Amino acid sequence: MITPCYGAVVAGFPGFRGDVVVGDALFHLLAKARDTRRLRITLMDLARAVAVSREIHRAVLVLDDPGITDFRLREEWAGAAAVIRPEVFGRLGAFIRRAGTWTGIPTAPSDEDKAVLEDILQHPVARRPAGTGRDARAHEEILRILIHQWLLGKGPVSIGSLMAMAGASHPTVARSLRTLEHILVRHSDRSVELRCFPRDEWARLVAVSDAFRATARFVDRSGRARSPESLMRRLRALGRRDIALGGVLGAIHYLPALDIAGIPRLDLTVHAERQVADLSFVQRLDPALERATRPDEAPALVVHSVRRAHSLFQPSDSGVPWADPVECLLDLHEARLEPQAMEFLQSFRGTRESIA
Repeated sequence: MITPCYGAVVAGFPGFRGDVVVGDALFHLLAKARDTRRLRITLMDLARAVAVSREIHRAVLVLDDPGITDFRLREEWAGAAAVIRPEVFGRLGAFIRRAGTWTGIPTAPSDEDKAVLEDILQHPVARRPAGTGRDARAHEEILRILIHQWLLGKGPVSIGSLMAMAGASHPTVARSLRTLEHILVRHSDRSVELRCFPRDEWARLVAVSDAFRATARFVDRSGRARSPESLMRRLRALGRRDIALGGVLGAIHYLPALDIAGIPRLDLTVHAERQVADLSFVQRLDPALERATRPDEAPALVVHSVRRAHSLFQPSDSGVPWADPVECLLDLHEARLEPQAMEFLQSFRGTRESIA
C-alpha cells in the first residue's frame, strides 16, 4: 500500500490543505457530520482541488458515522452534480461508514480503499470535530462583496472597507483573501479587486446558498394565494428598510429587458447582522402563508438573509429597497431560472470577457 501523506498542500489552491493524499487520490474526512452546509462546502472544495491539481486524479469525501441520512446525502450529491462541471464531478466520490459497514456514492470502496480508510481512521485527523466556523461565514460575505464590486464595475476596494462592509476582523479578511489569491489583483495602496468573474467560487456559493443565506420558503395551502404584486404592496405598507426586493423583481430592476414571463414568486432579502432574522413580518404580508415542509412545494414567498455589516441594498422610489445584484443572481439560481441567471450575469459583464 502507498504510504498516506497527511496534511498535504494542494498546488494551485491557496489556503486548502487536504487531510490525506494516497497516490493520486485525495481523502477528506468529516467525522460525525451533522451539518449539510459543511458537507456542501467540503464537496465544492474537493471539486476545486481536483480541478486545479495535476497530481490529484480523484477526491473522496470520507463520512464516519454521519448524522445525515443516506437519502439526504444522495440529495446533496445530486445538488452538487447540478453545479459542478461534469468532467470534475466525475472524479469525486464519497465513502460512508455506519456501524462499521462501508457504503459509497456513487460506488462502495474497494478492498484497497478500505485498507487506506482504516489507516486514516487511526490517525489524529479522525478525531477533529466537523465544525463550520465563523471564518467560513465571513469568507462567503467577503466573496459576495468582491463579486458585487466586480459586477457594478466599482473597481478596487481597500482592506479597511472590506472589514467594515463584512463586519470582519483584519485577520479574518486576510485569511479569506489568501484563499482567493489566484483570482485577485492586489494594488500598491493595499486595495484588491477580482480580475475576473470567479466561476468555480461562484458554483460553490450557489451550492451552499440555502444554508448561508438561511433561506426560508413559504407556501399558501388555502387555495387563495396572493400574487407577488399583492405581497409587495403589503410589504411597502410596513415601511421596513431592512427588507429588500430580490429575485425576479430585483433582477428586472437591474435588467429591464430580462427575458422572463411573469413573476413566479416573491424573493425578499432581510438584513440581519450577526443574528437570526425575525420572520414574523411574513404573517403581516399574508396570514395564510406557512413554512414549506417539502422540497417539491412551489413557494409563494422566499426569504433570504444577509449578515454582513452593510446590507448593500439600493434605495428605491417605492420605499422598499432593492437587494444587491449578487443576491438577485443567487435568487435566480435558487429558483432554477438558469437561462435568466446567465443573461443577468452577462448584462453586467458587458465587454469584459474574462471568466475564471
